Amino acid sequence: MRVDLDAVASFSETGDEGGRRAAESLETMTGVAANCDLTRTTLVDADGLEAFLGDEPTRFEVEFGGALSGRAYVSFDGAFARNVADELAMGEAALPEIANILTSGFVDVWAERAPDTIDIHPPVEVEDDESLAPDASVVDGAAFVFESQVTFAGAGECRFAVVPDAESFAEFLAADDDAMSWDGLSAYLRLASESAANVQSHLAAMTGVDAELVESHVDFVPVERVPSLLDDAAYEGAVFESEGAVESVIAILFDEAEPGAVAGAMLGDDPDPDLAESAVAELGNVTASGFLDEWANALDTTIDVSTPSHVRDDGRAVLDTVAAAYGRHADTIAVVNTTVALGDDLVCRVCAFPNPEDADTLGEIAAALDANAGETE
Repeated sequence: MRVDLDAVASFSETGDEGGRRAAESLETMTGVAANCDLTRTTLVDADGLEAFLGDEPTRFEVEFGGALSGRAYVSFDGAFARNVADELAMGEAALPEIANILTSGFVDVWAERAPDTIDIHPPVEVEDDESLAPDASVVDGAAFVFESQVTFAGAGECRFAVVPDAESFAEFLAADDDAMSWDGLSAYLRLASESAANVQSHLAAMTGVDAELVESHVDFVPVERVPSLLDDAAYEGAVFESEGAVESVIAILFDEAEPGAVAGAMLGDDPDPDLAESAVAELGNVTASGFLDEWANALDTTIDVSTPSHVRDDGRAVLDTVAAAYGRHADTIAVVNTTVALGDDLVCRVCAFPNPEDADTLGEIAAALDANAGETE
């Protein structure tokens, strides 16, 4: 089940280039500056796939086929749609054309690596969510999403997600590098799902606030782009290191709608500052332990967690420190990424960075989780 992260990195870089070319194609067409602000390669389970495909009212699906088949989903916010329509003087008719241009720019990068052509079908407007996440995109409960966010002249945003059909993608990968297997990739996703459920229950128990799992997935990112997994909003939380069967760095970070909301949920209004910091660190400690409990139980062993390091900073600054620590391990990191909402005022982000050298052990854990699930069904 070992996953060659360098092979994943190669495809992640292709996604980066595809996002850049999509933005360049838009800029060429309109004459207005367009930038690709975010690209990421994500492994997500079938139930969570829709969250990556945009929820704006104006969305288009662009199917492609040939050497590689799949679909692109292009979601425009209102400002982006208005700006494009104004620049091209085409009204709403401009939007399907833009969806086609963006998809072509992205897919062209894959086509350059393929022995045959990749053909783009005409865009179709998405009327509802029922047509999203087709079965063809999923193998063993997992799907790849190549996500980009394109901004237009600093006003408006387009979310652009390419979802290759799983079997076609697996064949495409095998022709390029047979080090990637769906079994190994799915192992990461099963770990993420099990850990996320534990995080949700531990947070609810500690705070007394209803906890809702928003999403859980795995991001494959180059080390230097790890900070981009979070925005520059202010976060408070704790960072830990684990030792034992699996070595990892875990960041438990709370994005507060109101300052002090984390400690307030546990201690009431206006807690002593030192007590508040300790409470946040302890909440992070319990959450980190919950994240790792399933891993340790699956192996019938222990995974020790270090003393928490309290942090209060913007999210990118926190993860920049993590990236610096992990640069010695590998060029690319598989990040187990979980988001849990606590009521209306708190969002908890859990980012776990397993040591790439422990990939075999992660596979063993996933196999044990599968076996345990089969016994309880």
